[in-house]
Amino acid sequence: MVQATSGPASLVMPLPAAVTVHAQSHIRALDGIRGTAILLVLFYHLGNSVGGEFNYSSKLQAVAGLGWMGVDLFFVLSGFLITGILYDSKRNAHFFKNFYARRALRIFPLYFSALLFLLLLRTAWPHLGLYGKSSDLWLWVYLSNFVIAVQGFGAFGLMDHFWSLAIEEQFYLVWPFVVFSLSRGTAMKVAFCMCLVAPAMRIALALASGDNSAASYVLSPMRMDSLAMGALLALAIRGPDPVDVRRLVRPALAAIAVAGPLLVLILWYTRDVTPHSLPMETVGLSAVALLGVSTIVLALATPLRHVFEHGVLRWFGKYSYGLYVWHPILWVIIFHSDWARSLRGGSGVEQMLASVAVAVAMLLVFVMGSWHLLESQFLKLKVRFK
Repeated sequence: MVQATSGPASLVMPLPAAVTVHAQSHIRALDGIRGTAILLVLFYHLGNSVGGEFNYSSKLQAVAGLGWMGVDLFFVLSGFLITGILYDSKRNAHFFKNFYARRALRIFPLYFSALLFLLLLRTAWPHLGLYGKSSDLWLWVYLSNFVIAVQGFGAFGLMDHFWSLAIEEQFYLVWPFVVFSLSRGTAMKVAFCMCLVAPAMRIALALASGDNSAASYVLSPMRMDSLAMGALLALAIRGPDPVDVRRLVRPALAAIAVAGPLLVLILWYTRDVTPHSLPMETVGLSAVALLGVSTIVLALATPLRHVFEHGVLRWFGKYSYGLYVWHPILWVIIFHSDWARSLRGGSGVEQMLASVAVAVAMLLVFVMGSWHLLESQFLKLKVRFK
């Protein structure tokens, strides 16, 4: 057992001597981090919807505008969890089969159900004006991010947010081969290089093109630093000579002390809460990822884990995938409905709260139904691929 001391190390909880994380273990705090990430994303899109429909509270919109950072937190967490799963199952005789089968059972049913829903929506209301101009084929093959990089946001309308799912899927296609083929140390070096190369590529693109923030934001090679930071942490605390995660608390606090003020400076200098200002799309995105991986460290090794173990955050974490997939689709439809238009005449708090309450309630009911009727049924099959 490790006793708490003064200073930053006093944040460390008394934990068992071997603080390592394995794919077989379920860490409640990570559910809470996932819940935090989806709440940030929901707040972001809800702020846009409310602001667009009611022209209410520019300050609220500005705060909500930072919710895009939830996607980056998802990336870091995915890199951490997926790499841990891959490393811990590296000696499995059916390594690739089991990994891809379990990923498919988790991701594909909901993803392709949403695309079928879009197809039905197009058929029923072809003139809704919310579909985008690009072919849905790119969504079906997880390449929507490349189209958005060329055409800009709006290319897929309701389904624009699938760009981040495309990045994760592209990561799944490559990273298992890296973890399987290389030693832990070499894989860590690859991950570290990815952390450096991604921002360098964003800077190079900015210098070469002047302004192509969509490409910097949605292309997989340029977003690999977020996933790689999570992967690097997962590899560091595993293996024959793992780093005790408690030893990473002080570096994590130091990283927060650097990345936090840097982001504040960028936001103050640019007066832009989006990720598309030049400073944010180059070094700012890496700073956000650094905050994300530091948060995971603190959630694993300090009393901060109690915050992320809260039932509400963990509840949202459980349903985070469904919430992410469905919320822009349902909310755009709701806020473009005749009911929403009837409220749009005023800009008062009552109109805004009524719209938000109905939109959130409908989303939660829909997502819970999606989980119990669709997602959980396929997840039961994962036991066949252990």
